[in-house]
Amino acid sequence: MVLLVAMACPAQGKQAGRVPRLAEARVRLAAIETEVARLTKQYETLVQARDAAARRLSSLLGALWPMRAGALAGTPLLGGDWAETDRRYVWTRSVFEAVWEARAAYEAASVKAHEGLLARDAARVRLLSGRKEADAAFSEVVSNRVMELQGQPEAGGHEGPKLLDQALDGTNNGEEGANGQEPAKFTPPAGGLSWPAVGRVAAGFAPSGQPPRQGIVLAVPEGTPVAAAADGRVVFTGTLRGLGRVVIVSHDARCHTVYACLGQSEASVGDGVARDAPIGWSGFCGPTKAPGVYFELRFREKALNPAEWLAARR
Repeated sequence: MVLLVAMACPAQGKQAGRVPRLAEARVRLAAIETEVARLTKQYETLVQARDAAARRLSSLLGALWPMRAGALAGTPLLGGDWAETDRRYVWTRSVFEAVWEARAAYEAASVKAHEGLLARDAARVRLLSGRKEADAAFSEVVSNRVMELQGQPEAGGHEGPKLLDQALDGTNNGEEGANGQEPAKFTPPAGGLSWPAVGRVAAGFAPSGQPPRQGIVLAVPEGTPVAAAADGRVVFTGTLRGLGRVVIVSHDARCHTVYACLGQSEASVGDGVARDAPIGWSGFCGPTKAPGVYFELRFREKALNPAEWLAARR
């Protein structure tokens, strides 16, 4: 018994250290997202200023066009009347001066817009790096938590969803809303989430049930393709007692979808997946003791009822 406690304490200490790293990665990611939003807005403002300068330059050049057209037609630029000639000269000179000023303003605005574009794109590159860092930290926490849970004594045939819930709860270190940048409410993609597979709901969302279930089970034959509900990145693949093979996809803003009871999957951590792209094939589902696929929707580690957000079936 003493030996088991001694072995468990270092593992718990390592896990405790991993969660703060995930929280720190999320804080850095939120800061980068804020910077990208700021630079994107700034770039849009610079583009508007450049386009306004271009319109002014075009208008001034248009004012000179009648003179150019007259010259091409052979019409004398200067008339016989001195006062009229002087008026035309003063007007033409003022327009030419305005054109040069407008051209300089347009070129300056174009340079600023280009610099704004470069700054925004550089921030987007940092955003990709920040997402990769946060995904890696999330994957590490979940993977190690799953290993710890797999080592615990079995508690029955319906423990799969409970173990998954415990594994994902381990990614929340109380930093929810700490940076003030993450959305307070879940926002689905336009048109809702895609169904991971076409089948009847064999077991509904029942977080207060006995045993609790934080997702839904779709009854489909074994070997049925299972597709991503939305664009995202694979942040976990592995097996969990009672749920078989599990794939977790991140959709940013701390939103994740979980696909379990998979008989087979070729997805790897770090893979980008598109909406409706296959991520595996269904297998035998422990919660219903029948073929199917288990699906969860998580926002800030909190389970949401997937049925409320899935796209209406045609």
